[in-house]
Amino acid sequence: MTQIWDAGIEPLLVDAGDVMGNRTRKQKDQTDFLLEQTATFGYDAIGLGERDLNYGYDYLREVMEEHGLPFTSANVRFADTGELILPEYRIIERSGIRFGVFSVMDPGQKIISMAANDREYTVADPLVTVRELVPRLREQCDTVVLLSHLGDRGTERLVRDVQGVDVAVVGHTFRSYNREKIVADTVLLSAVYDGRVIGRSDVNINREDGRVMSVQVQVTSLDDSVDDDPTMLAATEDFLRRVEEERLAQRAAFPRDLGDESETFLGIHNCKACHTGVYNQWRKTDHSRAYTALRAANMQTEPECLVCHTTGYRHHNGFDEEHNTSMTQVQCEACHGYGTQHNRDGRMNEMARESCTTCHDNAKRPCFDETEDTPFDYATYWEKIAH
Repeated sequence: MTQIWDAGIEPLLVDAGDVMGNRTRKQKDQTDFLLEQTATFGYDAIGLGERDLNYGYDYLREVMEEHGLPFTSANVRFADTGELILPEYRIIERSGIRFGVFSVMDPGQKIISMAANDREYTVADPLVTVRELVPRLREQCDTVVLLSHLGDRGTERLVRDVQGVDVAVVGHTFRSYNREKIVADTVLLSAVYDGRVIGRSDVNINREDGRVMSVQVQVTSLDDSVDDDPTMLAATEDFLRRVEEERLAQRAAFPRDLGDESETFLGIHNCKACHTGVYNQWRKTDHSRAYTALRAANMQTEPECLVCHTTGYRHHNGFDEEHNTSMTQVQCEACHGYGTQHNRDGRMNEMARESCTTCHDNAKRPCFDETEDTPFDYATYWEKIAH
């Protein structure tokens, strides 16, 4: 890209969507940084992917206004009003050619927001949307560019069924197109993903009708063979430093100061050797999926969650993020204590009763019962995990 800019050429710079990160607070911090840097590139249009609403519509509008990010979508609407949530398309002129750029998203990709009270959305049929929009765009521009958040097959099906799309940039895919690819007179381009590669396409366009005559494709991996930009490198290192400082500060709130350094957690499979029936019962409970649930929600690095979704997070020799990772889930010893302290005088059962309220009380009921109004009661909840 710098070669193009240094040569005084003004490219048409587009992205097919999913710019945002996962639905976690830490990922949102990273997204804030990435969007700030993305804005410096001067994008002409960014298609909407389902992940771009991960933090809600208000956040999307906020970053669009703050950074001038040109998101567009032709088929995502507010459920209550039926209005498009973003500009339907964008007209950009380059070297005397008017490009009409628009985006469609797959209705099968579910939009889930971490924002409280976020608005509901509907996603219209992409085929119906494109059939109606392309003729209107043809009246206003020379070349039609689709930012297709439909993946490879979805994009190919669409351009076969609809005439008039000159270029389709394919999103929601894990494939890069390293050479010219044409489907039903439409040039397909793809450079994925997570900022690991950048795609360049030199296109020869017929100025009379805006049709693409020829195309040369180049996909470059942004690996160690590409020199770091000093300004970007400094900004990235500063961001990563701040992230690590925050992580250490959060971890400090949950010190490893419980238990005994001389004791060891043995793990669920050692318990299973003698307590097969209890183990089989445990596997049916949400305790056996506690850490898995964190991973599904991309919360597996949050200390305030790990303390109750793993075994021994605050204990010596318990779960930690870098080494003793075998202690995931809420295993036997999360309630009964170190396996090396195993005894048969009943104290381990009493310990379990006391440990229950460490993670579960009226403010922190089991996750699957967060909507219940009843107070936390040991006897009631014991029945859910009885063994």
